[in-house]
Amino acid sequence: MKKHIIAFLFLLSSITSFSQINELGVFLGGSNYIGDIGSTKYIWPNNYAVGGIYKWNMSPHFTIRGTYTYAKVSGDDTKSGNSFREARGLSFTNTVHELAGGIEYHFFKYSLSKIGYTQTPYIIVEAAVANYATRDDGRIFNFNVPFGIGYKTKLAPNVGIAFETSFRYTFKDDIDGYPTYAEIDVDGNPVDPDGNIQINPNNNDWYVFTGITIVFGFGREGCYTGTF
Repeated sequence: MKKHIIAFLFLLSSITSFSQINELGVFLGGSNYIGDIGSTKYIWPNNYAVGGIYKWNMSPHFTIRGTYTYAKVSGDDTKSGNSFREARGLSFTNTVHELAGGIEYHFFKYSLSKIGYTQTPYIIVEAAVANYATRDDGRIFNFNVPFGIGYKTKLAPNVGIAFETSFRYTFKDDIDGYPTYAEIDVDGNPVDPDGNIQINPNNNDWYVFTGITIVFGFGREGCYTGTF
């Protein structure tokens, strides 16, 4: 029995020594909205964002990644710190389901299994589809372009942790749920012929995720040389 236990531990050690090519883990953090309502700060997590992440490491410098994230986004003029918005007093709350895929570029060589490749800053470029509620059309799907920066390091053998912030440009102005109007008056100000509250139609919405990822490496490492 003792021999079997020793053999099993040796086999497990041999497998985990190659654990780097795949990574699977979770994202835990916060979200914030950038748009016509609420705070004008670019990075100001005021709601939750949680999800899962998978990575395939092409080389010590490049990683392909896919994520699913569920987040709450909201805005409140009374907490904006902007006198015009505080007087206007609008607010909204929405939820976002997002699927994204893209690439990480590591400034330094990084690997969960190779000695010395222990930490690096990195940049993220992705394409994504998001599902959220709108005022007139119910829940819709919309494409966006996430991009951001991060820093990651080994937390334990075959376990990594990263801190990252990524911005999403939505190409639309409908996450806040308020209608926009293209008509303008003689002074160039937006006009709502029905007397509703006006939202600037020229500013598309953004939202931001900020948080940590914790990943576990698995799968036998490839034979790349680390030259790219």
